[in-house]
Amino acid sequence: MFRLLGQSVARRAWLWVGGWIVAAVVLSRVSPSAERIAAVEPPSLMPADQPYNVALQLEHEAFPNLASRTRTVLVFSRSPRLTAEDSTYLAALTARLNQAAAEGWSWRVQSPASHPFLRSRLLSPDGQAAMVIVQSDANYVTHRSCREVERIEALAVAGLPEGLAMAVTGEGGLGRDLAAASQEAYHRTTWVTVTALLFILAVVHRAPLAALVPLLSIAVSVYVAITVLNLLVLVGWDISATEKTFTVVLLFGSGVDFSLFWMSRHREELSRAGVPREAFVEALSATGPAITASAATTVCGFFMLLAAELGPSHNAGRALGLALIVALLAAVTLVPALSWLLGRALYWPRRSPPPADGSPAGGVWDAAARIISRRPGVVTVVLLAALAGPVWAGLNVDYHYDALGILPPESSAARGQEIARRHFGVSNLFSWTCLIELPSPPPEASAASAHARAVTDLCLRQDGVTDVWSLAHPLGVRSNEPAAAALAAGVGRDLAVPYYLSPDPGCLRFELMMDAPPFDLRAMSTCERVLDAVQRWAVTALGDEARVHGTGLTPYILNIRDVSQADQRRVMVLVVAAIALIVLAWVRDLPMAVGMLLATLVVYLATLGVADLFFARVAGEPGLDWKVKLFLFVVLVAVGQDYNIFVVSRIRQERGAHPPPEAVRRSIVRTGSVISGCGLIMAATLGSLAATGLSLLQELGFAFAFGVLLDTFVVRPLLVPACYLLTRRRRAA
Repeated sequence: MFRLLGQSVARRAWLWVGGWIVAAVVLSRVSPSAERIAAVEPPSLMPADQPYNVALQLEHEAFPNLASRTRTVLVFSRSPRLTAEDSTYLAALTARLNQAAAEGWSWRVQSPASHPFLRSRLLSPDGQAAMVIVQSDANYVTHRSCREVERIEALAVAGLPEGLAMAVTGEGGLGRDLAAASQEAYHRTTWVTVTALLFILAVVHRAPLAALVPLLSIAVSVYVAITVLNLLVLVGWDISATEKTFTVVLLFGSGVDFSLFWMSRHREELSRAGVPREAFVEALSATGPAITASAATTVCGFFMLLAAELGPSHNAGRALGLALIVALLAAVTLVPALSWLLGRALYWPRRSPPPADGSPAGGVWDAAARIISRRPGVVTVVLLAALAGPVWAGLNVDYHYDALGILPPESSAARGQEIARRHFGVSNLFSWTCLIELPSPPPEASAASAHARAVTDLCLRQDGVTDVWSLAHPLGVRSNEPAAAALAAGVGRDLAVPYYLSPDPGCLRFELMMDAPPFDLRAMSTCERVLDAVQRWAVTALGDEARVHGTGLTPYILNIRDVSQADQRRVMVLVVAAIALIVLAWVRDLPMAVGMLLATLVVYLATLGVADLFFARVAGEPGLDWKVKLFLFVVLVAVGQDYNIFVVSRIRQERGAHPPPEAVRRSIVRTGSVISGCGLIMAATLGSLAATGLSLLQELGFAFAFGVLLDTFVVRPLLVPACYLLTRRRRAA
């Protein structure tokens, strides 16, 4: 098949190049706008039947004016105190926001001017700060939420009194700033990747056109892939700037690697055959199957993410899998076509390599190959012993879930959090809600207040809970407001009932404050204990039909954690199974296939351990982000098989004319520098994520780069050939 493809490309090179250009131009014309993309975004990152979505649906039915997926919080401050002009401005801003809601913006507003009941909550005790909360049903990580936050900020800026400081925070501000940072990271990563690749390719090829051909070809494939992904958003795919960033680095890394393998074989065949067309066709015929098999392992690895229930993981799997197919097509059609059109000028001014008739010898790789071919058992034991410590560390990594900590400190959301922390306390900004779904019929207000008092006392006994707002304490247990006692009893209770008791559906509402940020592990542990304790109380006091739910950022991230952990277990098993089948079908050797997979898993665990030690001990961070575990696994296990397949493919080719030790030695010498060059390319492209400024991408960039370098300089050229020889010796015995 690849011989026929090579002949076709050689005969119709201009047609192949023109086809790619036409595809890129046509796709650019039909690419959707940001508004069209925002209109089809899913409401949640999790399936509708997940506990958080069920709780949010109940809150919408019971307390429609209080429920929301996202709260955008406008924080205002002035020293020494807010002025009368500031109060007038807040009233006018509230009116503008409500008017915008009436005109089509689907949000609800809480401010000191419109909610006297919450005035003590929205004005700081020191009189220096105020909050306006805008509630929305848009998920805070979507384009729709970002557009809402931009509109809210624009309305707030209009007429802002001089000297009144303002920042936009809450979930909405967090999502908007993360999206902006991700978009900036996308552009920065692209330029860093292209620059690094151009330098590495220039060093590897020492020929300007040979460096530009793969870079230009894969750049075209990246553009085509990104545009196709934008179009697929219109049929329900959800593609964020983060997925696009991964698409850029993976396509440049994998695509240029594929190109480098073909071009290195092309130069070798030119020196061997001397006839350009024969060398061209033979190079594609020899490398095409291995390139396709290695791409298939990566594509299948990413497609296994489709089994994930968490939206970002699911979306990344199909996006990256499809994009890598585009890169593969470019590597086996556009790169050869451009190379054919350039002819011998492709490698100018570098001369062709010496004839490959004799036994390759000399250099570092020849010395390493001789040691491996003579002492494969010793090499295997020494390498595994050296990696044992990092592997053990990788098995004992603690992950964190702090989305707030990855924000740049100069962002509006980070500044708003700091203002709110100083004047209100962190708990007031990121409280969460506990809902008790009552059996029918619900109790009267006085009986419900007694239940609320019991639950409030129960919650306050949990470590980490600082205050509870409920029907028994409408302004919080800690409130010193004169009206607090009146609101908790008698006629005053009627003002609090709409906030804490719903008759249809029957539901009691509690708002809890904690002494830790919402994504902190302490806050997550406290939230779990509270929900468990309240559930046990509800079953005892109200019957088996009573159900307890949680909404807000902390219950949200708890649900995300549970779903992601289940996804990780499921996806890891599927990735290993799918790649094992591909590798086994390719090498047709069960012990060797198992050894290749185990070598890759060693690289993965060692990389996790080193990355955790670096960021926790050197960089002073709380640990690795929870998303690192799954994405690193899929990339290293899937991409790592590329180099496995190339090494073993070359060993099998050499095995036809030489005994195993000599075949291994020749293969290491022939592929060592090429695979190392590919490793440098992949490490540079994936490592460019570290230049983004976002801690998640920095962690992934470091881990990707370290893992790929470990893979290509240690495991692939040393451990895998040693394992190959050990399996052959066992068979011979």
